[in-house]
Amino acid sequence: MMEELQTVWFQIANRRAHCQSVVTLVSALAFLAVVTPLKGAEGTAATREQVRELILQLDAKTQAERSRAERGLLELGPAALRSLPAPELIDSIPVRESVRRIRLQLERRAAEESSGPSRLVLHGPLTVKNALQQLQKQTGNRISLDAAATDKGDEELSVNWDQTPFWDCLDDLCDRSKLQWQFEKDSASIRVSRPKTTNSSVPPLVQRSGPFRLEAGRIEIRPTPGEDRQRMLRFNGRLSIEPRLRPLFLTVSATDLKAVSEEGVQFESWSPGAKYEHPVGDGSHEVPVVWDFRLPESTDSARFSIRGRIRCQIAASTERIVFDQTSLEKGAIRRRGGVTVRLRNVAFDIADSDRLKAEIGVAISYDGPGPAFESHRTWMFHNAAYLESGSGERVDFTDFETTQQSNGAVSVEYRWRALAAPSRQYQFVYEAPTLIVDVPLEINLDKLPVTD
Repeated sequence: MMEELQTVWFQIANRRAHCQSVVTLVSALAFLAVVTPLKGAEGTAATREQVRELILQLDAKTQAERSRAERGLLELGPAALRSLPAPELIDSIPVRESVRRIRLQLERRAAEESSGPSRLVLHGPLTVKNALQQLQKQTGNRISLDAAATDKGDEELSVNWDQTPFWDCLDDLCDRSKLQWQFEKDSASIRVSRPKTTNSSVPPLVQRSGPFRLEAGRIEIRPTPGEDRQRMLRFNGRLSIEPRLRPLFLTVSATDLKAVSEEGVQFESWSPGAKYEHPVGDGSHEVPVVWDFRLPESTDSARFSIRGRIRCQIAASTERIVFDQTSLEKGAIRRRGGVTVRLRNVAFDIADSDRLKAEIGVAISYDGPGPAFESHRTWMFHNAAYLESGSGERVDFTDFETTQQSNGAVSVEYRWRALAAPSRQYQFVYEAPTLIVDVPLEINLDKLPVTD
């Protein structure tokens, strides 16, 4: 629907002179006013009618009126993004630039909000199974109960979660129901199961912050070969990231990490000038971390605290970019936020008597290239791309081939085999994050005991 409206808008706008741009805007936005109101991030009712009126005011005669309109659109929050026209479809240059500026700010806010912690509101007695269902429903994190623990799902427990972060809820549920959780292999989902052992050891020290959960493992003091007066303190841990997010890699600057003894003495990283990047990998949401620190031989503390900061780069604000039958052709372009998708070629051919084969080539480019794209562009190959039938069935591609790579852009050929005819039932869908954001994690693990 939105794609069709924007196409009509584009056709109308091309027939109007610059002096008629406001008239064009009114005509196009009039179609949008009948759509269901949206809910803004701050609780404000953001309707398409409000967006329409405010965009018209962006072309007002006075600067004060234009500034008020811009502030009004920003106050509607990220929910207004669905109603904002693509800047390239606006004739008036001042309005176009204002919409572009507003879109960037709202997209940045949406990305930051989406990369924060998900929270739950849940009270009263309920079964473990129902609690897990609510964990998934309210947060968007995929989670399931292992088939071997279905009897545990009927056990009842009382919860009192009021805007409680996801990791706190999951740990609380597992602790009280005597279950354990773990990520599925190569999958952005969590499975809750019975513990593999009955070992009643001391529970691990855990820091939960934002969408992250950092669990401390072994803390060891090791001798340094050839340096009698120097030892190494090694911290082993595991960083988990909420399944709903799409982490790309961790960035660790050694100068940002410190070990602190019980007496308050700080110890530097083993390699102070080093910078590390840990690829998370598509489908994986756990990263083992190992940090080393220099310890003088005279240090005899039995407990250490770890302080500092690491960063996780996350692909946020994923948009569903659709090429339906009216636009599924070579040269068609769709733009969402800072990402542009262009169809390089589209072909459906007969494979056998009643089956089709298809090949769709796309070029994907981002407005903000740089080191993150240049060094780690492989994540772009894992964006979801699929055909969707008229009944809503998703048909994943059979294979793909990278045909071109550059900073902030890639070209990919997707292929399908044995498709059901006819070809006119399909639309092509590409899902792409519109922004890459750095999410910091402040490390604050206290009094970790040295492992014997």
